[in-house]
Amino acid sequence: MDEAKIIKTPVSEKISLSDAEDFSRPGFDGHVYVPSEAGAGFNTLLVDVHGRHPLKRMVDTTRTYFVVAGSGTFTLDGAASAVAVGDLFVVAPGSTYAYEGQMQLLEVNISPDNSFKDETLGRG
Repeated sequence: MDEAKIIKTPVSEKISLSDAEDFSRPGFDGHVYVPSEAGAGFNTLLVDVHGRHPLKRMVDTTRTYFVVAGSGTFTLDGAASAVAVGDLFVVAPGSTYAYEGQMQLLEVNISPDNSFKDETLGRG
């Protein structure tokens, strides 16, 4: 990604898909609109799910997922829920979560100290 396009401070600005950095991991890939390294106290990603996200526990970050498209299952603190477009999942510090399916999610992480800590616990 072009270094000049990365947000360095929390400012008002438009970020286009063409400005976002691509990423890919087993089971999901997507685009980073605001990276953790920006130091803004939050980051934002658009995640394309095509499999399973591993079970994680949030340490000190609040993570939210808004279901943009598709279907799947979210497991939050051991309780599984079917996904519907328009659903919002809030994962508070200390909570565990995993998801799977074929869906698109808008992910926003809030970490006032920019630590963005989570722990991978297993396959979900």
